[in-house]
Amino acid sequence: MNGLRSFKAFYNKSYNKRPILTLCVANGFLGAISDSMAQGIALYDKSKKIDNAIVPDSIKKHESMWTISNTWDFKRTLRFAAYNFCVAPLGGKWYMFLDKYFPMPVVTGAVTKAVQSQITKQANGMAIKRMVTDQALFAPAGLVLFFTVMGLAEGGKWENVKEKFRDAYMPALIANYKVWPLVQFVNFKFMPLQYRLPFVSSLGIVWNAYLSWLNNASKQEEAVLEVLEKEDTGLEVVQSS
Repeated sequence: MNGLRSFKAFYNKSYNKRPILTLCVANGFLGAISDSMAQGIALYDKSKKIDNAIVPDSIKKHESMWTISNTWDFKRTLRFAAYNFCVAPLGGKWYMFLDKYFPMPVVTGAVTKAVQSQITKQANGMAIKRMVTDQALFAPAGLVLFFTVMGLAEGGKWENVKEKFRDAYMPALIANYKVWPLVQFVNFKFMPLQYRLPFVSSLGIVWNAYLSWLNNASKQEEAVLEVLEKEDTGLEVVQSS
């Protein structure tokens, strides 16, 4: 408990001095943990039970042709950590925006039960408005940003981005709406502003591991399709000649 209190005091002090940098470092660190979890499970899940449960069949059409590494991909972890580090300011600004336009009621002094009940209803209403706005705007836009950046970082071509949207975007968005509305309601209702992004990122370690897993599966499928396309093109050239 003393260690937790000391870390909380350190975090608050750092946030008060350098809020954006603190969010970036915390988010980047948690992103690295997420990808490490995804890679660790993949390396030891020899039966692929978890893989089969997580990755949609639409992305595994050529799974038998994937090039699966038995060693740790440090570049992949670095990419994921760097992405989370860089998007932290955007997430922090978004939460500040929601705080400004959907302010929570402030209680000063003692109030009656009737007034307290009314304040609770108002707080719940504001939390719901924040959650709905977040899930309607930021969640789909965040996934667009994620798959765009990862597609360009891994392949350097817009074709890679298009393939990721074709294969992975909708499964990720559907999964998002199964998990995050409740989490974000709790986040907006109970968490102070400086803890919201770390709270989401901490609970999102599993979610980010899922995104890492899904993104890597999409990457493997893209690589196979690219090889098959080149083979088909070469065959057509030979036949035409």
